[in-house]
Amino acid sequence: MSITHSKRKKVYEILEHGFDGSKISRLFSAFIVMLIILNVSAIILESYKPIGEKYHREFYLFNVFSVLVFTLEYFARIWVSVESPRSDSSAPIKSRVKYLFSPVSLIDLLAIAPFYLSFIFAIDLRYLRMLRMLRLLKLTHYFKGLRLFIDVIRKELPSIGAAIIIMSVLVILSASVMYGVEHVAQPEVFDSIPSAIWWSVVTMTTVGYGDVTPVTFLGKFISIFIMLLGVGIVALPAAMLAAKFGDELRTRRQLLEREIATALQDGIITSEEQAAIEKLSESMGISSQELEHVILNYNRNTPCSLKCDNCGKELSISRGNH
Repeated sequence: MSITHSKRKKVYEILEHGFDGSKISRLFSAFIVMLIILNVSAIILESYKPIGEKYHREFYLFNVFSVLVFTLEYFARIWVSVESPRSDSSAPIKSRVKYLFSPVSLIDLLAIAPFYLSFIFAIDLRYLRMLRMLRLLKLTHYFKGLRLFIDVIRKELPSIGAAIIIMSVLVILSASVMYGVEHVAQPEVFDSIPSAIWWSVVTMTTVGYGDVTPVTFLGKFISIFIMLLGVGIVALPAAMLAAKFGDELRTRRQLLEREIATALQDGIITSEEQAAIEKLSESMGISSQELEHVILNYNRNTPCSLKCDNCGKELSISRGNH
C-alpha cells in the first residue's frame, strides 16, 4: 500500500465514519455539525435588520470562514471517494466523476456555490440567504437516518411521482369544477381557474384556511367529496414512504444477517470475513454499534447443531447458551 493511498484511506475514514469512527472522526464530525448549526443561526439573525446591520462585517467574515471549511471538505471528499466500498478503485477518475454527480456531492456543492456565484452574478440578498440555508442538507453526511431517508425517496421516486401526478390532476379538475359552479356567485373570489386552484389545494390538504369558501349549495355539496377524496390521496405519498422506510430497514438487516450467517458457517469470523461484513455495513449506512448488535443477536437466536458423545444424536441449542 503506497503512502498516498494510506493517507487517503485515513482521511476517508475521518470524513465518512462520522460519529461511529475514531476520536478524530468524531471530533471532526462534531465540528462540522456545529458549524452548520451556527451558519443557520447566523443566517436567521442576519435577516433581523438591527442585528444584521450592526454585525454585518462579523457575519460576512464568519460566512467566508465557513465557505472555506466547506470547500476544503468538498474537495477532500472528492479525493477520497475512490476509497468508498461502492466505487471502483481501478478507475479512480470514473469513480470521482460518479461521486461528483451523486446526491450527497451535489448537496455539498449547493452549500458553497452561492458564495462563489455571488461574485459573478448579482444575487438578491433574500435569495442568497435561502440558498445558504441549503447547508442544513449537509447534515445527511453525519446522521445515517437522513441518508437512509434520501435513499428511500430515490428508490420510490417513480411511485411518488405517479402519486403527485394523480394529485395534480385531481387539483386541476376540482378547481375547474368549482370555478364553473362558484364563479357566478363569487366572481371576485373564483375569478379564474388559477384562483380556484388555491382553494382546491387548501381543501384537499385539509388545511382549510377559510379565506376562500363555496357559498352555493352545489359548491358545498361538491366540496364534501373533494375533502373526503383529499384525505386519502394527499396522505398516499406519506404512507408509501413510511412503508418503504420500514421495508428498507428490514431488507438491509436481512442482507447483513445473510452475510453474517455465511461467515459463521465454520463457527468463527476470520479477519477477511470481518472486513467484508464491515464493508457491507458501511455501504448500507449501518453503524458499527448496529453491526455488533446484529452479530450478537444472530449468535443468540440462531441454533447450531451438536452431536451427543454417547448416542451420536444431534442436539439443537442456541449459540447464546454456549
